[in-house]
Amino acid sequence: MGIMTQLVALPDGTELAGDYKIVRVLGAGGFGVTYLAEEPNLSRHVSIKEYFPSDFASRTENLEAAPRSAGSTSDYNWGLDRFVDEAQTLAKFNHSNIVKVHRVFRANNTAYMVLHFEEGKNLKTWLKDLGRAPRQKELDAIVGPLLDALEIIHNADFLHRDIAPDNVIIRTTGDPVLIDFGAARSDIAAHSKTKTVSALVKPGYSPYEQYAETSRQQGPWTDIYAFAATLYHAVTGKRPPDSPSRMLKDEMVPVRDAALGGYRSTFLNAIQQGLALSVDGRPQSIAAWRGALLAPEPPKPSLFQRFKEKTEVHRRKDEEKQAAEAVVNTVVPPPPDAPGPKGGLLDFFDALKQPTEAKAPAAPSVAKPAAAKKPAAAEKPKADKPKPEKKKAQDKKTPALPPPPRPVAEKLRSKPKLRPKPDVGRRPLTRGLKSKVIVAAALAGIGFAFHDRIPQLLRVHEPTITTGAIGTSAANEPALKQVAEIKAHGTAIEELALSGDGRLIVTASHQPELKIWSFDSRQPKGVVALEDGPATSLAVRNNRVVTGHANGAVAIYDLDTQRRLYRFKRNDARIWSVTFVGSEDRVAAASHDWTLAIWETASESAPAAILEGHENAVQAVAADPSGQWLASGGADRSVKIWNVEARDSRRTYRNNSDFISSLAFSPDGTTLATGSLDGTIKVLSLNSYRIQRTFGGHNKRITSLAISNVDDLLASASEDGIVRVRSLKRSRQYLALPGIGSGAQSVAFTNDGRTLLTGGQDGVVRLWSLPDSQIAQGN
Repeated sequence: MGIMTQLVALPDGTELAGDYKIVRVLGAGGFGVTYLAEEPNLSRHVSIKEYFPSDFASRTENLEAAPRSAGSTSDYNWGLDRFVDEAQTLAKFNHSNIVKVHRVFRANNTAYMVLHFEEGKNLKTWLKDLGRAPRQKELDAIVGPLLDALEIIHNADFLHRDIAPDNVIIRTTGDPVLIDFGAARSDIAAHSKTKTVSALVKPGYSPYEQYAETSRQQGPWTDIYAFAATLYHAVTGKRPPDSPSRMLKDEMVPVRDAALGGYRSTFLNAIQQGLALSVDGRPQSIAAWRGALLAPEPPKPSLFQRFKEKTEVHRRKDEEKQAAEAVVNTVVPPPPDAPGPKGGLLDFFDALKQPTEAKAPAAPSVAKPAAAKKPAAAEKPKADKPKPEKKKAQDKKTPALPPPPRPVAEKLRSKPKLRPKPDVGRRPLTRGLKSKVIVAAALAGIGFAFHDRIPQLLRVHEPTITTGAIGTSAANEPALKQVAEIKAHGTAIEELALSGDGRLIVTASHQPELKIWSFDSRQPKGVVALEDGPATSLAVRNNRVVTGHANGAVAIYDLDTQRRLYRFKRNDARIWSVTFVGSEDRVAAASHDWTLAIWETASESAPAAILEGHENAVQAVAADPSGQWLASGGADRSVKIWNVEARDSRRTYRNNSDFISSLAFSPDGTTLATGSLDGTIKVLSLNSYRIQRTFGGHNKRITSLAISNVDDLLASASEDGIVRVRSLKRSRQYLALPGIGSGAQSVAFTNDGRTLLTGGQDGVVRLWSLPDSQIAQGN
């Protein structure tokens, strides 16, 4: 044996077993080195993993591996056997998502595992190259196959013990594959005298039981923790804190709060459960975990189902009430030897009319000859029927009657079949009344169940539209007249707003800048460079503009100096929409992390409040002029109304047709317009909390909404390039635009409500004069 050396990896070009030639080193760890090698006989590349525990092994000059000392020989040889055993076990797995072992052989006083070379990127690199949070479908395509692979491994009483983003390869075809098992490493480290903890665990991904010197507490739940931590990294962009530090003080941000994308709530809950510190708190098998990870969101009941359930509830309540009243109104049966009461037919009618008579005891009764013959026992229920306070007073004089026995109640329920048919002349009085009550209750139930959908059923159907114009209105319909235009950008104008005094126009495009224009002269007043990239949203109040950005930043700029005043950032989640809230020192930002953040200029380090309640990304936000109310809408198809001071949700509008993409308050704060991804627009009243109207006319995402200062006109723009201006007081009346070139995606009214501004897809701002008509005057 030659002199020992610290050389770890075999040099490039080294031949192994006469079949393989080392090309280069792929990676090295505490227990081995992995190479890329050629297999000339089969004209393919393979990965070769060499057993080489660097803590107690060295390489000789003739490239053989050997124990560092006589004392480490036992550990070295024991580990070598475990390495070979692992290779032989892995070779038995024939699953497309488990790395394939082609061969294992001994050479150079060590062992080599020949693996299929996987072309692709590891999950960590794949996520980084995406440049965004992965979508739910993309993760499902990865998670499902990996769960199947792990279940096969666990069923063979084997564990991976090293699941992490760098040990999952995403092939060029998009399929995932598990590589670099750590089972042998854990056994070797636990057996060796060095007890190197770093060899057993991977910070952030290994559960607490993996830090122990023995593997007695490890099982499928150990891999589940590591896989959950890997998914946490995928949806949040960062790994969880180390499990030992979590045991001391768990500061891990819940995955639902940290997620950067819109994911199923069941999926996020399953990840959170897999990250439980306690072994018992985690799923005990892949089978027990798979359903929650991959199950689709439970479908929401349809309107018909909701109506059916509500009517069923009302029906049961009515039956219970009628049964209770039947018991109360039951006539106490006479003794067996007493003669039965006469006038059964009239008693039947009296019972039906009894509630009415009880409400008006002073009303003269119709003479009934047979009624005077009723025994006293038959009259007691009538005496017990008055209102509670009167009944209580009477109970002091007359002892309460015991409830009738069950057989009597059953007999009463069957009584209508045995009683004589009522007089023909009286049938309309009773059955007609009951039928009307039933019909009225059913109509009320339908109205309650469908109150959110009635405006859609009464949807305003407008004329067919063409790109860049508002359809073809009647000949006598007023039209907007273009009075000026500004060539603002070389690309489409994404955002458009006016300063508080109306003297400045602010525009934004795909470029990382804002442009400022004079409303009166139409001349440029300056350019604001956006340090966080193009604005995804903007809003203006007085002389300040707030912008939101795709990197999660929110910034406030001064329009006169064109300098940034404040910058806020909570995480990397995309900001979809921003607005000022009652003051130029308070802003709200709708984020892709499912929350609404309120920031104040007094503190840039942390938001003043985080409003939670949406079940997906929040994509639109608006504030009423007073700053008392906030409205938010998102990918969960709901619109929420928030009280800003109380920081709570006061109203939620659900069952919208699609994602909410735009919101706008009226100047007096009493009306809210909502726009959806499918082009639907709804007008909500904040006084009655009712949907006043539903508009069609767009066939793509609503990008901008504006309500004029006279509370009569609603302007809308969409990704389809169409701009529509409608009257909110006349359901079928709208204003036509003679044409706006290639279309527009942003709109704004001037403060006096007399001029409409549109931001064109051709980069041109156009100013339109509203006509002197009954519509514009709101008459």
